[in-house]
Amino acid sequence: MIQKSTHNPYVLVVEDDPDQSRLLEVGLGQQGFRVTAVRDARSALHRLTLERFDVVVSDLNLPGMHGDELLRLIRNVDKKLPFIMLTGENDVDVAVRAVRDGADEYLMKPASVGKVVQHILSAMDRRRRSADQDRKLRNADMAQLKAFMSGVQALVNSLETKDEYTRNHSKKVAQIALMMAQQLPGMDKRQLREIRVGAWLHDIGKIGIPLTILHKEGKLNDEEWEEVKKHTIYGARILEPLAKHYPHVQAIVRHEHERWDGGGYPDGLAGTDIPLGSRLIMIADTYDAICSTRPYRKAKSREFALKVIQEGAGTQFDPSLVPVFEQTYHEFPCPV
Repeated sequence: MIQKSTHNPYVLVVEDDPDQSRLLEVGLGQQGFRVTAVRDARSALHRLTLERFDVVVSDLNLPGMHGDELLRLIRNVDKKLPFIMLTGENDVDVAVRAVRDGADEYLMKPASVGKVVQHILSAMDRRRRSADQDRKLRNADMAQLKAFMSGVQALVNSLETKDEYTRNHSKKVAQIALMMAQQLPGMDKRQLREIRVGAWLHDIGKIGIPLTILHKEGKLNDEEWEEVKKHTIYGARILEPLAKHYPHVQAIVRHEHERWDGGGYPDGLAGTDIPLGSRLIMIADTYDAICSTRPYRKAKSREFALKVIQEGAGTQFDPSLVPVFEQTYHEFPCPV
């Protein structure tokens, strides 16, 4: 048996027939529901902006905007509000269309109060169970995400143990890329988070590169260089499980060595085809690499790094991001 909710459900009745409207308003009120009744869809939309309802009961054939259009508009902003459709049309196609548009229940008129109550409670109960299931899935999803991120952290720790430069470098690149991104208009929290995560993990694929190559003093030969270039592909593969929660991180990591002029790797992307996060990392990565001591050379100055990046605007680097770097580079760490 379907049980009523612990509070008095608030029902919006949308019915232009005064007798049917009054029947539902009074009858549902007697059954413990709180009811607001309106005569057309536009009035219903207005009420929905003012108050929070637990369920909508609407006639299909309303004056002006019909009930099916009202349903579609509601579903654009609220996928979960229970919606009961009433109609005098004995038409299976109408019923199928109403359900397809997102109606929870479909009732032929004249509908008794008892029948309407039954369908209201059924729809609310189904929505409640669906919400509980969604919550369980989200919790399971988050548990999987946390487990995966713990695994990624273990990989990062392993890489850091082998290569101290990578540890400090990844953290600094993430800091620089995020600081630059925060200066850009229209950036939301999710975009900033994905750029930060992508920058932090941009070198994760180096876990698959032999240390003899990573720590080689002197210039790499062609074969060694081709092996190093694979780290962006390895990184994207490692981070594939992040796609659901952070859909852009994989692409950011894969393309962080693409050049503005199309001369980068692994896919030769150019211009704005390169993800924004990757374009930011390209600048941040270059800056920190120049300012850091490497196995084959000593660190250079902040001013030298700035000059290299300015000269690379429009070829290696996004020319619209270089001025952002110029405005903020003095805040970035550089030991020289």
